[in-house]
Formats: sequence, C-alpha cells, structure tokens
Amino acid sequence: MPYTKPVIIEPYYDKPEWITNAITREEFICLSSESNEIDVELFLILLFGYNHINIEQSFLLSFNELLEQEGVALSGGIAFFEDENKYILPSCCCGLEDISYIIDTIIIKQSPWMGHDPAPGITYLDDQVHVWPDDPETIESNVNSKSIQFLYKELIDSLEKTRKEMQGFIEGPLYNWISKRDKEIASTIKDRMKQWIMR
Repeated sequence: MPYTKPVIIEPYYDKPEWITNAITREEFICLSSESNEIDVELFLILLFGYNHINIEQSFLLSFNELLEQEGVALSGGIAFFEDENKYILPSCCCGLEDISYIIDTIIIKQSPWMGHDPAPGITYLDDQVHVWPDDPETIESNVNSKSIQFLYKELIDSLEKTRKEMQGFIEGPLYNWISKRDKEIASTIKDRMKQWIMR
C-alpha cells in the first residue's frame, strides 16, 4: 500500500562544531518518533544552514539566534511512496513548514504546490488520487512518468499519520537531542517548532 512521510531534502550545509558525530549526507531523511540521532543532526544542519544562522559560535548562541526568528524554512515537505524504491519527493523551494498547507489542500482535492524543477502535482478521479513526479498537464501522456496511485481515503489517513509523525519527531528525537545539552532550550524549541511547522 502506498504511503506518505514527512521529509527534509538535501541537508548539504556545513556542520556546526557542536555536532560532534561524523555525518553522512543523504538526499532525503524521513522524520518520525523513530528517527535516530544522525537524522536529528542532519535536521539541525539543514535548519541552521537553510536559515543562515551563524554556526561558528557556541550551541547556546546558535540556538538563541534561531529563536529570534519569526519563522523558519526547511527544504522538504511530504514525500509520496509507492514502496522503498519508487517515491516522489518535494522539489526545489518546497518547505517542511508548508506541511499543513499541503495536507489541507489535498483534503479539498486540489493540487498543492510542492516545488518546481520538477513540479510534482496531484490529480483526482473519483476515489483515485494520482501523484505525479512533474506537472501532470505535461507528463500524463508520457508513459515513463508514471504516477503513484492512492485511494483518496487511504491518502487522507496516511497524511494524518504523516502529521503525527512530524509531531512525534519534534516531541521525541529532536527534543531529546537538544535536552541532553540544555533542557530549557529543548522545551522552547519544541514549542516553537510546533508553531513554525505544525501551524
């Protein structure tokens, strides 16, 4: 059965000195309450790099600078999986902070903006939903660009699970990683992330 996951994409920024583990970059990372320490560190690398926060300072100063922001952006969003080998990722300029907008748009059977170059899109036919790797108007006739198909109700259920997985990542692995270093900052980041991403 096809499914969805919250993901970040392309965490290819410099690593802060206060992240001490060796890091292997991945094209994308799925986020959930099951995420490991390396997943959290890749999330933080992207969070600080994408938002131009100075990482050549202490843990405390970096996080204080982050907390001065009114909002954050992170490359990513919702990924659609047929299986582990066939998936459609959010594209350029799509943000994890848009996750609620994407879900709400699909609920009313519209195609959300999920990035460009390529520009993934969604079409609806009765109770079937087709998620396309690029603009559906230009590729529906291209047999090499096959969609991932969902039943509408199954997609809505999966998206609700995706929303809970994102919340689970914030309240679990992300909070725990920061809490080992500073409990007060961990609590503040948890609350702020819910405002920034889960709004």
